[in-house]
Amino acid sequence: MTISSCVENSIAQIEPGKIFECSDLDVYNKSPDAVLKSLSRLVATNRLGRVSKGKYYVPKKGLLGDMKPSDSELLKSCLYRKGQRVGYITGAALFNKLGLSTQQPKTIEVATAGSRQEKNFGTIKIRLVTSLAPVSDKNVPLLELLDVLRNVKYISDAPPSEVIRLLTVIISRLEEAVVKDLQDLALNYYSPSTKALLGFIISCIGFRPNPELKKSLSPTTKYNIGIDEAEWPSAKEWSIR
Repeated sequence: MTISSCVENSIAQIEPGKIFECSDLDVYNKSPDAVLKSLSRLVATNRLGRVSKGKYYVPKKGLLGDMKPSDSELLKSCLYRKGQRVGYITGAALFNKLGLSTQQPKTIEVATAGSRQEKNFGTIKIRLVTSLAPVSDKNVPLLELLDVLRNVKYISDAPPSEVIRLLTVIISRLEEAVVKDLQDLALNYYSPSTKALLGFIISCIGFRPNPELKKSLSPTTKYNIGIDEAEWPSAKEWSIR
């Protein structure tokens, strides 16, 4: 069977509207150049659509003709690669998801490894930003919390004290082992102010913060977050004000 026939047989099994990568095809490793040529011919004859370099889809048939992938499928193509999680939603879209902001951003930020770039798919715009830590399904919820702490002063609809109250509730519900993982990520990848805020929150909920969090901070640095010191008197222990 020719490479072209193998490609067509593989594509016949792909659900219309689902985005796939050229490397997802079994025959790709055998003859990548021939596979790319076959895919290009299919795009030229409108049997396939291309969303970006190396990413394709089988068009769905609609009443008005071929349909592009849904916004959720386009977003998914930036969050996963070969079935593995490589990115997560951050920025204003994350704040909105957590109920910290009513803002519906026109561009969704996705933190992932690699260089910064913007993708305009017409119906949805996605900005890829560099993640501070390696991304996996397991640690995405923790990276989201740390990103909120990192941006605590810049969430438009929620003052810092409100953000801290919410994160205090969320973190208090985590298992001790997960809180340890959260601290490890902060220690290895995040800024001093994020580490200070995390240590402060953990102390507020009755857990014992990792001593390395405080050791990693400069004793002379103050973190001007803008919280109510009367509501959070123990913030001084972490040089937060």
